[in-house]
Parts: sequence; structure tokens; C-alpha cells
Amino acid sequence: MKKHLLYLSSFLLLSACANSSTSLNAELPSKETAEFTSSDSILQKSFNWAKKQALVYAHDADDPVGAWYEAALPQREAFCMRDVSHQSMGAHILGLTRHNKNMMHKFVKNISESRDYCSYWEINRYDKPAPADYASDSEFWYNLNANFDVMQACLKLYEWTADKDYISAPDFCNFYDLSVNQYIERWQLDPEKIMDRPPYMNQSEDFNEANNFHSCRGLPSYVENFRGLTVGVDLLAALYGGFEAYSKMAVLTGNQDKASNASETAKAYREIIDSRWWDEENNRYNTFWTTEKKFFRGEGVPFILWFDATDSNERKRACVTDILAREWNVENMSAFPLLFYNLGYNEEAYRFVSTLPTTNRSEYPEVSYGIVEGIVCGAMGLSASASDGKVTSLSRVADDFCDIKNVPVFNGYISLRHEGMNLSKISNDTDTDLIWVASFQGKHDTLECDGQNLTTTISTDVKGNTISSAEIKLPKGAKKTVRTVN
Repeated sequence: MKKHLLYLSSFLLLSACANSSTSLNAELPSKETAEFTSSDSILQKSFNWAKKQALVYAHDADDPVGAWYEAALPQREAFCMRDVSHQSMGAHILGLTRHNKNMMHKFVKNISESRDYCSYWEINRYDKPAPADYASDSEFWYNLNANFDVMQACLKLYEWTADKDYISAPDFCNFYDLSVNQYIERWQLDPEKIMDRPPYMNQSEDFNEANNFHSCRGLPSYVENFRGLTVGVDLLAALYGGFEAYSKMAVLTGNQDKASNASETAKAYREIIDSRWWDEENNRYNTFWTTEKKFFRGEGVPFILWFDATDSNERKRACVTDILAREWNVENMSAFPLLFYNLGYNEEAYRFVSTLPTTNRSEYPEVSYGIVEGIVCGAMGLSASASDGKVTSLSRVADDFCDIKNVPVFNGYISLRHEGMNLSKISNDTDTDLIWVASFQGKHDTLECDGQNLTTTISTDVKGNTISSAEIKLPKGAKKTVRTVN
């Protein structure tokens, strides 16, 4: 990629930053938001635990920082960029919409040239950078993945909330533009240069490798304990995901040139992962690239799936095999329910949903939020897309009913019930006419809705399960029931 493709002019997107945000009508109390019931006692128990635990970590506007939830090590009284990015969808489902918006805005508005276009990695309840990670603009802790994780999370939040601030407000636009331009240059993350970058960059004259606020000021991975690391596969995956999100935001704000350039850059990162990091002999990805120009194995593979950083289903399946062959900490395992359900590995996802509440360090905030998202978006397959006015559902629970009431979507709520894998009911309690993409596992040529037969579209998930889908008009205030016919 030529460097000029990355230096995209900021004023074009900023000129589009005039749209106002959308807020929920008649916001429900937490008890009535995301009310889950199921005949599967394990799913029920796990969701009950997760919702209760997650809401314990939520704090309203009484603190100087405003509405926030804990998204860092317990007792830190803080939230970090990585954890908020990964907890934000579970938080949204539970009605913590204001909390997400406030925390994401704190991150994007604090990007600074004096910190080499980093933000604050972790912010505490006093609206200050957490002392455990920050001493000054020249001495602080920062993982370079963070900017791009935030970008992907903000796009997801837009799709669920229809809040245009996430894609067009000035502070958000400025963060995105700086991240894909100046940040890339300052930290040598360009696709053509990233494999040759040094382990430490932008350091002061008194640099001391033994000082974590020096050596960890710009970590090229979420892995924090491997010396000599210059690039992690998780950073490459995050770069892919961030540029893909940036491209989609540019489409939504009407800048096709910016969208095309960002998409091409994203593809360049994906090509690096698939052409250079894939280990053909062992059928798996390498995860670390070192100062010695050698690959090593460690953590990082789950992020290839998190950011969808390969388009090969065969290699995604290899990633699942790789993940299941080893032990993981709770930070990684928190994402497994959602990831495995969405890839079609229902039994594996269910195992993590059922065991995470009692695993070691289950009090880590990411666990409870991950279970909420894993059950609602994974087991029930609920997703929303403001960009095309659709909600999608897919039951991945074979023999039991699952019911979720009052999930915040756009400026209202969606309620969804699955009875096994053959019948689904939905209620549109928003003021927006929607399209419901009703999907079922298995090959069904026809679905039935309101006495009408609907021809399906057939697809397969990563594992190879057949999925049958049909689009159904779902006017505001409407309730619909869809069942399989054959």
C-alpha cells in the first residue's frame, strides 16, 4: 500500500459529523430489561448469574466520570479500552446504553499527539487515567490493539442503537481518522512495514526496559509477558478489524473513496496473516513475531476469530481445534460462548456458558458480560443492523425454549422466543418498521408465517451446519411467528 492511501483527509468525514444521537424511548428499569427464561436450567442459571453479576459492576452518574461499569481488574474501580470493547455488547443488552456511550466518548476524546496518538488505556471512576497504568504522557501502559478494538466495538454499538454519534460525531471521527493515519505512521503499523518494526518505539531518552511504563508504552499485542515481541497476530487481526470498521463507517457517511482505501488496507493485513503467519505443516497460525525475525507460539489465535481476520472457513475450523487443545485464562474464555455459537460449534459454546460462572476468576467483569452476549447473540442468534433496518434470529438450542424480553434495539425493544429449532416469535416494540431475518438450523425449503409460505435462502456456517433463512416485514408494534414446514 502506498502511504498516501492511509493519509485520508479528515475534513471530509468531519463535514458529515452533523447527525444527532438516538436515545431509547421510555427506558425500562434493569429488572425488566433483558428478561431471560428457558426450559434449559443450565442456560437459565448461567444467565441469571451473569445478569446479576454484570449489573453489580454498573455505576450511574454519581461518580465524576459519569455513567460507567467496571471493565478492568476487580478493585481497580476503572475501565480499560480492551475490556470495554469486549463487554460493550453484553452491557448494551442489559440496558447500559448511556454507560457505553460515556465510556467510549472518554476514550475517543483523549487521543493525543503528546501520547503518540494513544488515548488513556484505563480510566477510573474519578475521571482520571488510572495510576496503575499511567504516570505521565511519556510514561504509561498501552496496548496498540486498543484503538482498533474500540473502532470495531463502536460500529457494533451503532448497529444496535442507531446512534449516529458513533459514526459521525466530531470526537469519534477524529479518533478514527487519527488512528488509521497518524497512529499507523507513528507506531510503524503500515502493512508494508509492520513486520520490520522494532519492539520499542517513541521512547524518551531515559528509556529503561525494566520500567513497565517505558517498555509497555506501545505493546504490539494484548500479550504482555513475552519479551522481544515486535508483532502479535492479535495486533494484525485488530488492524484488519479496525480498518474494516472504518471502511463501513465511511460507507454510512457517504465517503466511498475513503471506504475503498480502508477496505484495501484491511485486506492487506488479512493477506499478511494468511500468507506469512499460517503454519501449513502444523495446520495452525503462529502468534508471535520477534526481534530475531522468528515466529513463536503463544496466545492470540482467538482474536483471529474475534476480528474475522481470515476468510477461510477451513482455517477458522483449524483455529477452533487449536483453541480447544489448550487451556485459557478467563479474559479469552469470556468470548468463547459467542464465538463458538456463531461459528456453529453449539456444544462447545454451551460447555463454556455452563462452566464460566464457576471457573477460576469468574469475578473478572468480562466473564458476566460475555455470558450475556453469548446467550442472547449466540445461543439465540439475535443481532441488529441499523444500517439496513434488520434484526436477525437463529436458535442454536435444539430441544428447549429460550425467551428474551426487552432487548434494547434502536429506539425501543425487541423480544424474541425460540421453541427448539423449529419455531420463533418476535415482537417489535420500537417505532421503526424492520425486516426480520428469521433463520433456522437445518435445510428447510419453506418457512410459514401468518399463513404464508416463504421460500428460504440456504447457507452454511463455519462448522458446516445448514442454515435456512427468510426475510419478513416486521412493522413497528408488530408480533410475528415463524415455523419450519419441512
